[in-house]
Amino acid sequence: MKSFKLLGAVAFASALAFGGAASAATISGGAVIAAPASIGEDNPTNTGIEAFNEGVGVVLGADLAVDGGVISAGTRVDSHMIFLNSDGSTRIIDETNYTFSQMILGVISDQDGTNLFASDTILNGGIDYTDTSGYGNNRGLENNDSKDYYKVSADLFSISVGMQVTEPGDWMRVVTVSQVPLPAGALLLPAGLVLLGGLRRRKKAAS
Repeated sequence: MKSFKLLGAVAFASALAFGGAASAATISGGAVIAAPASIGEDNPTNTGIEAFNEGVGVVLGADLAVDGGVISAGTRVDSHMIFLNSDGSTRIIDETNYTFSQMILGVISDQDGTNLFASDTILNGGIDYTDTSGYGNNRGLENNDSKDYYKVSADLFSISVGMQVTEPGDWMRVVTVSQVPLPAGALLLPAGLVLLGGLRRRKKAAS
């Protein structure tokens, strides 16, 4: 089983208001594919990091757990999946970059997949995630030899991702602002999100 290095506690910024999002978030930079009809441990597989869009304009009915914090209930969001999923062979892909047309609110990449599984039914956008066999406790990023990492840009519109997989694959969900402006107090963690990604990056550089 791949190893996972726990991150230290992260202090997050105070809530702040954000408005004026003009359209549903789009992705550019790295490879972007059409959303699959269903997702399984070996479905789909790829040879390089890819992304696809999930839910659009989802109003959160409860606080959504993301890496290091939550996105508040009532926030309207779009969801995007970034993944590397081999059919058994080891693959290492370093520094793939994605830019979003709307601000990143949070990332879900927990190793055991708890928050990923919990958010599947909320943010899936009609994609079938019911096949959870084969993941064990390694659906997210395991930080194996510091090859699994992400770094969110200071402006919160881009993310750099590195992934190493054998089995199972690496999956991470990026949650962005949707087309409807956020209410005051909806953002709980932008500064902490940048810091969290930076901590992952520093772990990679130190190894």
